[in-house]
Amino acid sequence: MTDAYVRAVEARRERSRRDLRGPYSALAAVARHELPVASRLRFASDDTADVRLEGLTNAVVVEATAAGFLVDGEPSAPRTLSAGRYALRLSHQNHPAVVVLDAESPRLREGAELRWYPVDPTLRIRTRLEPDGARQNIASTASGDRPATRVGWLRFAIGGVECRLLATRMLEPGFAADQLDVYFRDATTGQGSYEVGRYVTLEREGDDVVVDFNLAYNPSCALAPYYNCPIPPEENRLIVPVLAGEMSPFIGKPSDLVRAHD
Repeated sequence: MTDAYVRAVEARRERSRRDLRGPYSALAAVARHELPVASRLRFASDDTADVRLEGLTNAVVVEATAAGFLVDGEPSAPRTLSAGRYALRLSHQNHPAVVVLDAESPRLREGAELRWYPVDPTLRIRTRLEPDGARQNIASTASGDRPATRVGWLRFAIGGVECRLLATRMLEPGFAADQLDVYFRDATTGQGSYEVGRYVTLEREGDDVVVDFNLAYNPSCALAPYYNCPIPPEENRLIVPVLAGEMSPFIGKPSDLVRAHD
């Protein structure tokens, strides 16, 4: 079972490595256009555009609503629209915006590399959720606070040290009603792992929940400045190092990446 688990995590990481060079990668992001509720933007390749994108295959009109978006007049949840060379990522987060992705962005050819700590099956932790239910605001990197529910607390131990983390459900379009996330910092933050913090989505197993730190990942803002990413709350700052999951990415020139592996 342990060997199969390690192989599954490694396969997931390999997919992430491949996707890093794909058209929907955060490295492809080239612009962010804020879109307050009830406002609209027309993306096109001609002079009629609010946002002109040369080579866009078809014009797209995006309007933000309180519940999501209208795309060419049709209701839409937050999603990514493909438009030839470009993709438009509709990001709501109660601070709507459209992130433009360019499949020809030179950053896709940079010497960027995703990195992870070795897989540690002991850091796939099964525990119980102690209910909370209070409302809270989560700070974010590119907007004001975002509303959320403090769903409950997780208690566990790492290296003999008792730990506690808060599980959160974001109250905004694009999040499933049953999705629970933990935004956390630990002793590796800024010292091997990304300086803002990392995220992990909880799994449910019967009455228990699983916190799999091997699946902890960086927000998109670790790779590009055009994203709006939750900042871990003060309650979720662990004093222990979590030596599992994603590390800070390597960002540099291709020649730097070659030297880093020498």
